[in-house]
Amino acid sequence: MGSMGELVLAIETSNPSSGGEPGVALGELSAGGVRKIGIEPIGPGQRHDDLLMPAIDRVMRGAGHSPGELDRILCSVGPGGYTGLRIATAAANVVALATGARLFAVPSAWVAAAAEPGDKPIAVALASKGETCHLTRFERPGEPGDAGRLIGAAAIQSLDVGVLIADRFLPESIREACVKSDIEIREPKLSPGVLLGLAGIGLERSVGSLAPLYGREAEAIVRWRELHGDG
Repeated sequence: MGSMGELVLAIETSNPSSGGEPGVALGELSAGGVRKIGIEPIGPGQRHDDLLMPAIDRVMRGAGHSPGELDRILCSVGPGGYTGLRIATAAANVVALATGARLFAVPSAWVAAAAEPGDKPIAVALASKGETCHLTRFERPGEPGDAGRLIGAAAIQSLDVGVLIADRFLPESIREACVKSDIEIREPKLSPGVLLGLAGIGLERSVGSLAPLYGREAEAIVRWRELHGDG
């Protein structure tokens, strides 16, 4: 985009059933921050494999730009839904390859945290299953979080946060532990507009290497080990 700044495409389809509005956003990154140009939502109940690339085309055309003008592509990489992450990362790799744009991964927990007001420590829980969730802690919203890890209810008391961002799949045992520790639970607000605001802190990836962050081993691998052992 030349001296005016970098043209950035943001793709957020990581957790369509967990709050927010999946879709794509277009913006301009400059020394002064990120200016939002346009947003194209994808309904949470719709098939992203059919609608993601057309949504990218619409947001580009609506702003009077062509894909070849893109400088950066941001992709929310999870943890989240298997299909949404697979489609989003594949699309981001393809568009980056076709346009020469730089490619950046943003953990979806960073997006959920950045949507929250305030500057106090918070935590984000995604990929809940059984009695555990994948948790990322942030010293303040809008900044990178820690590496993230799987935790159970016993770890809640030591988080030292006042707010936990978590969807409806959060295990009941962890909800109860939050109540006992006076931790407020809020629903995540994942959106491409919030992702766009993180354009300056994304993790750069080589084209073709962008991959989903699932937060835990795939169920097929777990079952294989149960049947055949680690050997």
